[in-house]
Amino acid sequence: MPNINPSKLNAFTAQILKAAGAKQDYAEVVAAHLVDANLAGHDSHGVIRTPYYVRSIEKGELHPSAEPEIVQETASMAQICGNWTFGQVIAKQATELAIAKASDQGVGLVSMYHEGHTGRLGTYAEMGAEAGMASMIWDGCLGGPRSIVVPLNGTGRKIGANPIAMGFPSETYGVVFLDFATSISAAGKVMVAVDKGEQLPGEWIVDADWQPTSDPTQLAKGGALRPMGLPYVGHKGYALAMMVGLFTMMASLRSDNEPPSEDRWGTVILMIDISRFGPLEVFRRQVDTIIDFVKTDPLDGEVLYPGEIEARTRRERANGIHLPDATWREITTCAQELGLTSPR
Repeated sequence: MPNINPSKLNAFTAQILKAAGAKQDYAEVVAAHLVDANLAGHDSHGVIRTPYYVRSIEKGELHPSAEPEIVQETASMAQICGNWTFGQVIAKQATELAIAKASDQGVGLVSMYHEGHTGRLGTYAEMGAEAGMASMIWDGCLGGPRSIVVPLNGTGRKIGANPIAMGFPSETYGVVFLDFATSISAAGKVMVAVDKGEQLPGEWIVDADWQPTSDPTQLAKGGALRPMGLPYVGHKGYALAMMVGLFTMMASLRSDNEPPSEDRWGTVILMIDISRFGPLEVFRRQVDTIIDFVKTDPLDGEVLYPGEIEARTRRERANGIHLPDATWREITTCAQELGLTSPR
């Protein structure tokens, strides 16, 4: 399992994406996002995705130099058509626009559609918190080729993993945020288990016969992810997935009255200016007080606040990111096919 310097991994990933046709600034945005996901401990959304993006470019599914465009806009809202470029590029632009609108209007909501994979939603919640915003982000689909979750008591890949994220700033603890799929696991975590040659820790997925399994290879063989909460409260994950899907279907709604299609995938980013309710510095200190309160008197182990694991993992991985041998092999093979040499 190689240990790669984050800066070198960032530069190498950007080189691969540029060689595959991405504009330089796009390649840098996406590479930084992927490596940051690894640094935060979310290898499922890190550089493991690089070969997938390259294949998507080669297939014409991802347009690495397309310009996102604002198709509708008001003082507090906007809708962006991404023209099928990198989701991270569009989402960064959308988040910055939502923050600017919230700063001006108190609330900023920006939706986006016709986008590539948006990556780790927590990144955009962190951006908002660093700007003094509270945030909510929805990302997903209902139907179409990107759906990978089987409905509760159903069959077929009919719902997306449909993640949600929220974020708040604090005074000393950094960003307090959540970011998780409404399925038991994100598909990327299943990909990581395959690369590590490990079984899943539970029956996160179903096989092609819709039977629960812990074998991660079954997902690529026609299986599907299961809703969050199974086996006991799967109705909650299923219902959340449906509602997130409706939010994001709204995000991809167009004015030409076209019927729902297989590209009804979207993202909604909501930013709220905390200072409109009172002094931001007071809120930050109050968040610290709440965290201190919940951490006291642990029963077993340690009480963690949402986002604490990511903060710790960043410190631990600052000098090197361990990648599974299979992941590194796939990335270097992809680079070699593009005429690049792997970093030492």
